[in-house]
Amino acid sequence: MTTPEHHKVAIVGGGPAGLPLAVILGGQWPVYRGSALFEERYAQLHHLLERHSETLLGLDFRELCNLGIAPADLFQLLHHPGKKFRSLDQIAYTFQDREPLDYILITREEVGGLWNNVPRNLLTLSPGQWMEFGFYPLRQWADENGIDFDVNDLIIKHRLVEYYHSIPERFGQSNRIRTHENVERIEPHDRGFLISTRRVGSEQTFSYTSEYLVYAVGQRCILRQLDAPGADLPFVRSRYDRPEDIPGQRVMIVGGGRSADWAATELFDAGRDVTYVQRQPEARHVPLINDSFHLPYYRRIAEIMRTPSDRWHLHYETEIERIDAIGKGGRVQLRSPGESRSVDVDHVVLEIGGIADYGIFKGFPELSLVDKYDDYRFQVRQMRTHPHNYESIDVPNLYPGGYLAEGIGLVVYAMHGTTYAIAGDILQKEGIVKKVGLERG
Repeated sequence: MTTPEHHKVAIVGGGPAGLPLAVILGGQWPVYRGSALFEERYAQLHHLLERHSETLLGLDFRELCNLGIAPADLFQLLHHPGKKFRSLDQIAYTFQDREPLDYILITREEVGGLWNNVPRNLLTLSPGQWMEFGFYPLRQWADENGIDFDVNDLIIKHRLVEYYHSIPERFGQSNRIRTHENVERIEPHDRGFLISTRRVGSEQTFSYTSEYLVYAVGQRCILRQLDAPGADLPFVRSRYDRPEDIPGQRVMIVGGGRSADWAATELFDAGRDVTYVQRQPEARHVPLINDSFHLPYYRRIAEIMRTPSDRWHLHYETEIERIDAIGKGGRVQLRSPGESRSVDVDHVVLEIGGIADYGIFKGFPELSLVDKYDDYRFQVRQMRTHPHNYESIDVPNLYPGGYLAEGIGLVVYAMHGTTYAIAGDILQKEGIVKKVGLERG
């Protein structure tokens, strides 16, 4: 049997939670420098942090939590003391080069995570600068690459993906990142963790061991499946990219989240006959739309819903009973309270979300999970963690990253908010960074 390749840290997942951690462990350490805006708005934090001349990774994060400040919240405030970007010097920390820690990052796609697979023309939910990493502000990236855009505007998918894809080479981390490997199993090992992977699209397998494991695969690791006969027919698609990929006039969208709203709106505006099927009630969908008018496509879907059209059919509290093939398309049998109907379609597009995958952990104590959800349809099973370092309460040296860590909510800059506490905890355990109390800085 081949000896597994060993690393001090293994990061599983290359999205907005795993990728920044790779760069921090790769030697980019945050240091407090303050800024006029941060000092004005958060004077008490400034007085605590200005004593620290060394890296913020050495903070006593447990002490910070005892003061009522979650580590993710602290670094959010340091990076975004104001919601609107004004200039690079408003950011209250900077980064210094240090010796890298031995790590490997494993991802089943290119870095960037789910953003590689969202619809081609999709706008993000937030201004571009909320999606950036502290060590490489979008303004800096744009200036270095001669790109002209306002980082306070909603950023389109391809621009964000370009930014994420540039980071490994820009920070000299490419040789530590293994793309297109799917992690199939994680087990205990006498060196810590044993990770078994398979090359995507082939039978080639690899194995790694590590002393620390960061699990940052996101909340859509496994796409939900439609539990109805006919869901595997060829005209049923599991994701939407752009109208040109959907031949035929009659399209049914099944979902109810933001990606489904986008698909239904874009296909309608492309001239298609759209049937939009949701299990949720109208009373849950409409408030989300009304609360999202800062996004142009939500203003558009509200307009579509207010204007009668024989090309728009929206069904709430409705489920699919079965799908049958008829000619080149099909017929979908729908069931609503007190009513059933059939709809002829050319294509069905499933945008029904996904779930986090904890099933690949084998041989560990049972992981304690907690449901996290809000009124904006954010829902994920999060791993119970210690609040000061985001380490699993069940398995030492296992850290869920980003949205998989307990308490992290649907805030875009929280996607990478766990980065610093995780990196700091590992470096402190290894004796590379000395822990310093807030009052002793």
